[in-house]
Amino acid sequence: MYSLWLVCELEQVDLLSAELWEAGTTGIREIDEDGRLTLVASFETNEYQSAMLTEFSAYAPQWIAEDAIDWKAVSNDAWPGREIGSRFLVVPHWQVAPKTSGRLRLTHNPGLASGTGEHPCTQLALIAFEKFIFPGCVVVDVGTGSGILAIGALRLGAALAMGLDVDCASLAVARENFDLNELTPDLVCGSAECLADGCSDVTVANISGTVVLAIWEELLRITRRPGYLIVTGFPETELEAFQRLLTQFETFEMGEWRCLAARLS
Repeated sequence: MYSLWLVCELEQVDLLSAELWEAGTTGIREIDEDGRLTLVASFETNEYQSAMLTEFSAYAPQWIAEDAIDWKAVSNDAWPGREIGSRFLVVPHWQVAPKTSGRLRLTHNPGLASGTGEHPCTQLALIAFEKFIFPGCVVVDVGTGSGILAIGALRLGAALAMGLDVDCASLAVARENFDLNELTPDLVCGSAECLADGCSDVTVANISGTVVLAIWEELLRITRRPGYLIVTGFPETELEAFQRLLTQFETFEMGEWRCLAARLS
């Protein structure tokens, strides 16, 4: 098996893929590393080499025998550590964080489902945490998914960070990530309805705008006063719907995505 590696822009992917399928590829993979997108097209024989290198010469083509590729290394390199905000470093479990980074390490397994910390909304919530999580507080992460936000809250000094999710399979993912961070998980399979009034100092929900609005009253109910509510998972076009519901809030943004943090009193 052989592969053709092409470096391209995101908007060129569809056209290049169509041309590669027409040229006889048996499969196409995409590798996105630090904004550099590479298409890897597989071919069963070496007879295509000359034609492919000529046809796609504008995309820095490389023709490589598959057995010469260390796919584990390629996969690992595709998930570098990511600095988030001023305090966090989110890294896959195989990476060694620099001892001099001075950041709080959040270790995860990016091969699992339920989020990896790469999505802008997860990053926005962690950035908001830096301002609103305080030592000894109780945090409830509604729709915890991978558990990254609950782990981040504990790293910032929360006394308890409970991960809540209606999908029990997601909790298995969160439990593994807690183990990777050598933390004891507090995970509940269920919705916010199963929690007591005012049980949380800081409530966070990184789900979607529609879902957050649907459970809005529950989020308010479980957050004690004074306390903080952090919601994200929605684009700028949906922000106004949340701003109308609150009087004291701060907005965080990354690209088209928004996060809103409000003080409840």
